Amino acid sequence: MPKLDSAGFEVLEEDGCYELLGQSSLGRVGVTMDALPAIFPVNYALIELQIVFSTGHGTKLTAALNAAVVAFEADFVNEQGTEAWSVQAIGRAILVDPGSDLEAAAKVAVRALAPVPRRFLVKIRPARISGRRLLPR
Repeated sequence: MPKLDSAGFEVLEEDGCYELLGQSSLGRVGVTMDALPAIFPVNYALIELQIVFSTGHGTKLTAALNAAVVAFEADFVNEQGTEAWSVQAIGRAILVDPGSDLEAAAKVAVRALAPVPRRFLVKIRPARISGRRLLPR
């Protein structure tokens, strides 16, 4: 029997969170800008239990170069509203080492939609991960 929260959503175990993250490719990264929260959409891939996305020069790259703690969220709702889930992760943003196996895998897996080239890869290894899912009725 699944564990439910007070709103009736299934509380996901860690494995379930990673399983759902692996099924999606669009999420949001939350960073701090001048002590204020900022949220950016990213195309991502889940590789070796790490969230990997590409970026150009700017706020997300700066966060990675500073190993900043960031938040990440991905979610899904079907058109009928009968299936839904949301997964949140918190961890440090770190620049992927050029030439690493992770970089090679990410270049194949991450498909950026932005028209401007994204030359840098950032990874988040979640220190905390949680999720909720709407159970079919």
